[in-house]
Amino acid sequence: MKRIPLWCWATLVGLGAFLWVFTPWENVSERARTAAQNLGATSVYAEPGAPDVVDPERAEKVIGDRAIVVAVFDETPLIEYADEQSPRQALCRDVASLVPTNLVVVFAANPDGDYNGSYCHGPDFPAPTLTDDTTDVFFLSLLATAEQSWQYRTSETDLVPQLEEFVLAFDTETFKAYGEVPRRGPVNSVYDVWQLVLACLAMVSATVVVFLLLRQLGRALFASRALRPREAGLNARLNRLADRVLHPEGGAPNAAAAKEYVLALREFHDTDRQRDRQRLDAVERRIEKIEGMLL
Repeated sequence: MKRIPLWCWATLVGLGAFLWVFTPWENVSERARTAAQNLGATSVYAEPGAPDVVDPERAEKVIGDRAIVVAVFDETPLIEYADEQSPRQALCRDVASLVPTNLVVVFAANPDGDYNGSYCHGPDFPAPTLTDDTTDVFFLSLLATAEQSWQYRTSETDLVPQLEEFVLAFDTETFKAYGEVPRRGPVNSVYDVWQLVLACLAMVSATVVVFLLLRQLGRALFASRALRPREAGLNARLNRLADRVLHPEGGAPNAAAAKEYVLALREFHDTDRQRDRQRLDAVERRIEKIEGMLL
């Protein structure tokens, strides 16, 4: 069985890291993505061509900085959500996934052309701190309270009363559940396809580069440890030769041997670890040459 190259494993690790961080399979519709991108700076996003049944400026004044965001879409039927039991609610959930700490309101047209509002909460909207209710229970209670009031005020030409009653109920119910009114939270980063592709390439490339660097470092450390006994042996031989070169018995110093000894010392203390084995080979050859000169 052919062995899989280690760099392939590094590529798989980088790809796995990308999938874990960006979760590209959790894709939302382009309309939800566009809405979320615009909700980073304001509490109300109105899609070009949206009907005037919801006045964005009036809605924004009503909401203020509460943890509520509103997306007003045009009257194009939500065909992309036609397979959902509640297309408008599915769009709301998509937007909420990108503004996770807020309550979300979307105004859009179902595939049958019915234009109205749908309400949902972000996945990270906090659970009540003063009661034992879950976030779902709190939200359903809030929505039921608001619906009882707005049903007498809304019309086919004006849906803003929905928001007004929802905000009033929000203030009352959140104060009971939290002791304060939650404020609008951040919007998650929204990536388009090319940004995801570039992020994937960057993470995979970075993982491979780090792997190769660690591999080279490991090899260098292994080689250094493997050569350490040989280096110690050559150092001992150089030390034994020192007296014989500088203080030869019964004669004047051998100038040629002294020169070779200096060169051997220089090569021995060379710090270029990329050529460690070659360095020791050269030192050993010079030691043997010196030993031959001193015979």
